Amino acid sequence: MFGFYDGSAPSLPPDPSKLILRPEECQTFTLPDTRSLGFATYGSTTPSDPVIFLFHGLPGCRIVGRTWDKICKKIGARLITIDRPGCGLSTLADRGLTDWPEDVVSLANHLGIRRFSVLGASGGGPFALACARFIPKERLRGTTVVCGIGPMEALLDTVPYLSWRLMGITLWFLKLVARYLILPTLVLPYCTRDPSRLKRVLENQCKTPEEKALISNDSDIDTNLDNSVAGLLEAFKQGTEGCMQDGTVLARNWGFELKDVDSEKVWLVHGDNDTHAPLKMAQWMDERLGGGRLRVLEGKTHFTIWKGHSEEIFRQSAEA
Repeated sequence: MFGFYDGSAPSLPPDPSKLILRPEECQTFTLPDTRSLGFATYGSTTPSDPVIFLFHGLPGCRIVGRTWDKICKKIGARLITIDRPGCGLSTLADRGLTDWPEDVVSLANHLGIRRFSVLGASGGGPFALACARFIPKERLRGTTVVCGIGPMEALLDTVPYLSWRLMGITLWFLKLVARYLILPTLVLPYCTRDPSRLKRVLENQCKTPEEKALISNDSDIDTNLDNSVAGLLEAFKQGTEGCMQDGTVLARNWGFELKDVDSEKVWLVHGDNDTHAPLKMAQWMDERLGGGRLRVLEGKTHFTIWKGHSEEIFRQSAEA
C-alpha cells in the first residue's frame, strides 16, 4: 500500500537542479497568532485571474504545486499551495480541521484575494471540505476533492468487519491504530534526507503498469519524479512531527458534519481502483453531502487519477 525501500538505487540519480527550490516556492506569511504559514505560487501571474488554493496530501507540502504549474498557466489560473502545520515552512501547532479555514482566509486577505476556490487532494480533502463548511460562499467559489479520504466513521460503515460496534470501542480502537500503527508505517519510508533513497521509495510505490508509466526522468515534464523527491525533502524539513500531527488531525473527530456543508459547489472526483482511499469511502461522503457530487473515473488509482484529467479538474475549479 505504501512506499518501501529495498536497498537498491533508483533507475536514475535525482537531478540536483530539481532539488533546488525557487523563491516563489519559499514564501511565508505571519498569521495573527504569530505562527508562520508557508506557501508557494504557481500558474498564472496575472492578478485578475481566478485563484485556486491547493491542499497537499499526506505526507506532503506546498511543492506539490509544481506538478500543475504548466496546466494552470495554460488555463489562466493562479495556483497557491499551502504547508499545513509542521510541514515545510509552517509552524508546528495543534490545529484541527475547523481551524484551517481561518488560516486560509488570513492568507487570502494578506494576498488581496477576495474570492477563490479550494482543491484538496487525498489527505488534503478533509481540509477542503472544512473550508466548504466554514468559509462564506461570498469568498469561496467552489470546492473540489480528488481521491479524498473520509472520517474514521466512514471506515466503520464501509468496511464489513469494522461495522460491529460495542459501546464505541471499535471507533476508539481504530483511531489508536491509525495514530500509532498506520501513521508511523506511512511515514517510516520517507524518514531520510537521502534524495536517491527517496526516489527509490517512490519508484517502488508504483505498482500497476499505468502507475509505472507515470514515472518520468524527463526534466521538462512537470510530473518528473524528482519534483516529488524535492517535495518530500521539504515536507520533512522540520522532522516527522508535522506529518504525524497532520494524520492525528484526520483521525480525530472532524468537528463538523458533512450534512451541514453547503454542497452546491462541492465536487468529489475518485478512481474506482483506489486502494488507499476506497471508492466506498467517497460514496459514503457523497451520500452525506446530499448526493450527486461524486464523479467516478474508471480504472484510476490513487496515483493515476490525474493522468488525462488534470486540466479538466483544475479548469472546473477555476471556473466555479
